[in-house]
Amino acid sequence: MYFLNGDRSYIKPENACGNLTAQLQSCLEQLEKINSGKRIFKLNFFVDTKSNSEYDKLLEGLRNQLKDIVGNTILTSFIAQPPLSCKVIVEAYYYDPELWDYQMISEGKNATALFSNGMTEILMGTVHANDNSSCKLNAEKVFDELVETFEEAQFPLNSIVRQWNYLEDILGFDDDEQRYQEFNNVRSAAYGSVFEPKGYPAATGIGMSHGGVIVEFVAAKSKDVLTLPVDNPEQISAHQYSEKVLVGEECILKTTPKFERARYFRYRDKKMIFISGTASIIGELTVGVGDAAKQTEVTIQNMQRLYSEQVLAALPDNASNPKFGHVRVYVKNRKDYADIRKVAKERFGDLPVVYILADICRDDLLVEIEGKVILS
Repeated sequence: MYFLNGDRSYIKPENACGNLTAQLQSCLEQLEKINSGKRIFKLNFFVDTKSNSEYDKLLEGLRNQLKDIVGNTILTSFIAQPPLSCKVIVEAYYYDPELWDYQMISEGKNATALFSNGMTEILMGTVHANDNSSCKLNAEKVFDELVETFEEAQFPLNSIVRQWNYLEDILGFDDDEQRYQEFNNVRSAAYGSVFEPKGYPAATGIGMSHGGVIVEFVAAKSKDVLTLPVDNPEQISAHQYSEKVLVGEECILKTTPKFERARYFRYRDKKMIFISGTASIIGELTVGVGDAAKQTEVTIQNMQRLYSEQVLAALPDNASNPKFGHVRVYVKNRKDYADIRKVAKERFGDLPVVYILADICRDDLLVEIEGKVILS
C-alpha cells in the first residue's frame, strides 16, 4: 500500500484459456518468483467458482499451498468474483520492511496484521463467515469477530479508514429480508454511534457468488495520521439516504449504509484519498438506467468530484496534483464489459485496471468503481 511505502500489483495466469486449477497454479508459480524479491503482506484471490462446496475446497487447498510458498505470515482473501478476462486474478500488496515492523497477530480466515513505525500503528485484516445460509447470521458473526479483533488489538473501532464488504447473493432475499439490507442493519448495530464524531470509513459493498460474508479493513492509530471524510456535493451521503431508496419493502428494520463516499488519509508526507465503491448515482437516485456506458461516465465523474479543486482546497493540508493509483471495476453483466471497458480506457488511459464480474447493491446499477488517488 502507498502509505506503507509499497503498492499493489495484479498476477494473471499465463494461459487464460486453461481451467481454474491450471490458472490458479500458474498464478502461484509466478507468486513464488515475485515473493523472492519483494515483501508481500496480503493476497486477494478473485476466482470463478460454481458452488459453495467448490469454494470451500479451493479455499482449503489454496491455504495449504500458500503455507509452502509464504508460510503463515500473510493475509489472504478468497473472493468469489470472476475476473472478466480469465478465471482467477491475484491482487498482491507490498510494504517496505525497512520502514515498517510487521507481525501477524492472528491467522486463518480471521487474520490480522499489525504494522508499526514509531508511535504509528496500522491494523489490517479480514473476517469471514460462511457457516449459514442467512446473510444476517453470517454478518453478525463477522461483526462480532471484528469488534473482538479491535478490542484485542487495543484499537478503537472508529479507527477504521477503509473497508471492503463482500456479500454472497447481495441482491437476494432471506424470506422477506433483503440480504444487503440485513447486512446494513447488522453493521449499523455494530458501529453504534462511535463513528459519528469523525465520520465513517470509506467502503465498498459488493456482491459475490459464494462464500457468505467477508469484511476487510484498514485502521490507523497515530498522532501522525490525519483522516477526514470526503463528500461529493452531487451525491447524498449513503448514511443519510431516505428510506425510499433502501431495498426491501417488507423489511421491518431499514438502516442506512454506514460509509463515506471517500476518505482523505495523510501519514507524514504521504497523502491520498480512498475512494469508496462509486456508482451512477446523483443525489440518491440511479442515473442512466439500462445504459452501461452512461453509468460508467457518471460513475467516473462522481469519482472525479471527490478530488476536485473545491474538495482539495477544503482540506487542512496543502494537497494537490491528484493522480489515480489504481482502479477496480465491478461489472454486473458480462455483456456490458466491452462498453464499460471502452469508457474506462478513455478516462483512465494506461492505468492498471482490473475488471471483476459482481452484483452491485441496486438492481438498476450496472457498474461500480473504486480506487485511490495519490496527492502531493
